[in-house]
Amino acid sequence: MRKTIGRSSNFVQPDPPPQPGGALIFERRFPAINETKNEVLNALLAALQDCGAIRSENDEVRMRLCLDEALVNAVMHGSKYNAAKNVSVRAYLDENQWAVLVEDEGSGFREEDLPDPDAQENLLEESGRGVHLIRTMMDSTSYWNGGRTLLMTKKR
Repeated sequence: MRKTIGRSSNFVQPDPPPQPGGALIFERRFPAINETKNEVLNALLAALQDCGAIRSENDEVRMRLCLDEALVNAVMHGSKYNAAKNVSVRAYLDENQWAVLVEDEGSGFREEDLPDPDAQENLLEESGRGVHLIRTMMDSTSYWNGGRTLLMTKKR
C-alpha cells in the first residue's frame, strides 16, 4: 500500500516548473560532488540571510536542513555523485516568500518508489526521510521533470 508523504496530491508534475516570482538572488550550477554541494549550501544560506529571508536561528536551522536534503538528493540520488553531471540551484525572493529550484541531471524518481519513512522497517534507516522533511518544513513543494526538479517555497 502506497502512503502519500506530502501535502500535495500531485507529487511529480508533468510540465516544466513555473518560474517563481520575485528577484533572482542566487544562481549556481555545480558538479554533482559532495565537496561542491557543501560550498553551494553555505553560499545559498548566506544569500538568503543577506536578503532577510532567514530571520532567526531557528529559521536557519530548518532551512539548512531542507536545503541540504534537497542538494543531497540531487547529488547522491539524482546524479549519483557523477562529476560529469551538474546540479543547478536558483533562489528567488519577493515580499511574500522565497523560492528555491533545485535541478539535477539524473533519471528522476516516482513517488510510489519512495519508502514510507514511518513504516516500522524504515524507522532505523539512515536515509529515506529527506523528501518527507522538506515537505513538512516548507510551505509548498512540488517535483517536476520526472522528479529531477524540485520547487520549494517558504513564506516570509
